[in-house]
Amino acid sequence: MRPFFTILVTAASWIVTIASAQDEAPSCDRLCLEGILSDFLNAMVAHDPSRLPTTPDVIYVENSQKLKLGEGEWKIAGKLGKYNHVFSDPESRQVAAITTMTENGVGIIYVVRLRVEDDGRVSEIETQITRDAIGAARYENMTVPEPVWLEAVPLEQRISRERLITQTNKYYTGMERNDPKGDYSFFDKDCNRLEDGLQTTNQRNGDPYGHSNDTSFASLGCEAQFQTGFLGFVTEIRDRRYPVVDEERQAVFAITIFDHNGTVRELPSVNGTSNPIPPYFDVPRTLAASEAFRLRGEKLFRIEMTLTEVPYGMRTAFDAGESVDLRGTGTSVTAPDPCNYACLEGTKFNSSGLIDQVLEALLNNDTSKLPLAQGVRYSENGQFLALGDGLWQTITYVSKPGSNGHAAKFSNPAMGTAAYWGLIKEQATPGLLALQIKLEKGKITVIEAIAVRAESSGERGGTQTLMRPPLPIEWQGDDLGSLEPIVEENDEHNAIDPQLIEAYLNGLERHSSAEVAFAAACVRRDNGVQGNLTCAAQMNGYGSNPNGLFNTTTTIRDRRVLVTDVRSGLVLVVALVDYPASYPGPLPPAQNVPSTYMVVQLIKVKNESISRVESMIKWMPFGYTFAWSEQV
Repeated sequence: MRPFFTILVTAASWIVTIASAQDEAPSCDRLCLEGILSDFLNAMVAHDPSRLPTTPDVIYVENSQKLKLGEGEWKIAGKLGKYNHVFSDPESRQVAAITTMTENGVGIIYVVRLRVEDDGRVSEIETQITRDAIGAARYENMTVPEPVWLEAVPLEQRISRERLITQTNKYYTGMERNDPKGDYSFFDKDCNRLEDGLQTTNQRNGDPYGHSNDTSFASLGCEAQFQTGFLGFVTEIRDRRYPVVDEERQAVFAITIFDHNGTVRELPSVNGTSNPIPPYFDVPRTLAASEAFRLRGEKLFRIEMTLTEVPYGMRTAFDAGESVDLRGTGTSVTAPDPCNYACLEGTKFNSSGLIDQVLEALLNNDTSKLPLAQGVRYSENGQFLALGDGLWQTITYVSKPGSNGHAAKFSNPAMGTAAYWGLIKEQATPGLLALQIKLEKGKITVIEAIAVRAESSGERGGTQTLMRPPLPIEWQGDDLGSLEPIVEENDEHNAIDPQLIEAYLNGLERHSSAEVAFAAACVRRDNGVQGNLTCAAQMNGYGSNPNGLFNTTTTIRDRRVLVTDVRSGLVLVVALVDYPASYPGPLPPAQNVPSTYMVVQLIKVKNESISRVESMIKWMPFGYTFAWSEQV
C-alpha cells in the first residue's frame, strides 16, 4: 500500500493536469460556436439584434459594407431555409455557414461568419447575401450538405491547419489568370464544385457555363477545367482570407475578392477554339466570394461557393494583411498656372484643353503626357484605383461636345477644377462618364470618374450587375440624344448660389420642393427618361418613379459638388441615396431590398433657378460609401 502522502500528491498532480488541460482547451467548442450561430440566425429573422450577445464595438458587415447592427437585412429577413452548412473553428473562435432564408418571400443564399470572444460575446459579424432565387431553390432541394462535409476525419488522416490553408490557397493562385500549363495536381481526381447549389464539374447535361456559351467546360473535372486556361478572365484574386479552418472535418472556409479587369477578350474552349468574351466582361468587375473547401489528404475534394458583385476595386471590410498604395507617380509635365477656361476646356476651335488631354490619355491608357502630381489619386465610382486600371483599360470611345452627341465640358478656373459629362463605350458596352479633374500649381492631383454603364438583360445575363435588384428606371444603352442648347450656352452674368444646390439635395432627401428654386419649365431626365411631371412635382414624390427612384428613399449622404461653372451655369454633383426597404410599399418583392443608389447629376442653373437636371443612377450595395469620404 502506498503512503497516504504519496496518494495525496498524485491526486493533486492529476487535478493540476486536468486544470491545465482545461485552460488550454478552446473556450468555445464546436457545440458552443454552432449554438451562437443558431442564436444569430434566429435573431436575424426575428429582426432583433438584442437577442445576440455582442461586444460594445461589434463590427457588422453586409456585402462588404460596414453597417450599424440592426440595419440592412435585419429589417427584411424572412424565414430560415432548410439548408445550413456550418464550419466551426474552436481555435480561432470563429464559425461560418452557407445557408438559405427568404427575403420578402423570395429565396436568397445567405452566408455568415462570426467571431466569438472568450466571454461568449460576438465581436465580428460578416455576411454575404446572394440574391439568386434559383440557386436558393437548388439548396432547398438538397436540404443538407453532402455527407462527406460533415464527417469527422480520423486524426491520423488529417493534415495540419497551416497545410490546409496552403493547399486551399493553391486553388486561387491557379485560377488567377489561369495558366493552362500550371500544376493543378492539388485537385483530387474525384473533385467536384458547387456554385450557388449547381454542380459545375463532371456534368454531362450540355448546359453552358456561367455567362459563356461554352457547353463543354462543365463536363470536365476540377483539374481538367484549370488545364484549359478557361478561367483566365479572372485577372486577380486578392484580399484572400481563411478565417475558419475546421480541422476536425478537414474543411476551410475562405473569403476572397475576384477582379475581372476587362482586358481578357477571348475564352479558350476545351476543344481548342476560342470564344469571344461575354458582354458582361466588357467592363471591369469585382466579385466578393465566399467559398468552402473539403480536403481529402493533401488534395481538394469538394468545393462549394457563392458570390455577389461589388463595385470594381472594392477592398475587403476586414484586414487581409495586404497593404496597397494606389497613389500615382508624378510626371515632369506641367500645366500653366493659373489655368484659365481655355487652358482647362480648350476653345471652340482647339480641343487641346486639360479635359481633352485626360480623355485622350484614357483612350490610349497613357498618362505620360499629363501634368500629374506625385501622389495623384484616381477613383472610379468611389473606389481608389491605380492609374491605368479600370476604365483606362477598357474605354474605346468618348463622345465630343458639339460634334458627335451627348457631351459637355465645363470648368471653374478659380478652384482649378474641370469636368466632362458624356457618352462612352467600353468594348461594345455603352456608358455615361462624369469626370472631375483637380489642378493645383500646374499639376493634376485628382482624377475622379463616375461611370454608369448600360445594364441590359441580354443573352447569358447580358451586362447586368450580378444579384442586384431591378432599378425603377433601367438604362440599357438607349441613345440619350444631344444636350440641348440650354445646357451648353454660356452666360457671363450667371450666378450660382451654393445654398441652391444644398437646398436641392435637401429637397430630394425630404421629398419636398418647398425650399428649392425650380424654373417653371424645368426639365428632368433620369437614366435618359423624362417624366410628364414637373421637377417640383417629382421632388414632392408624385409619379411612379419620382426622381428616378422611390418616394421612400431616406438619407442622401456623401454629397459632393465636384465642379461648379458659373459661366455655363453647370454643376456636377454626386451623392449616395439610401433605400433601407423598411417601409411598406407597392414594390415587387425582388425590388424591395435594402439598396444604395449612386446618383450623378448634371444640373443647369439659370436666373438663380434650376432649369434642367440630367441624372444617371447606378445601384450599389446598401451602405456603400465613397472612399473619398473615408479619408482622414
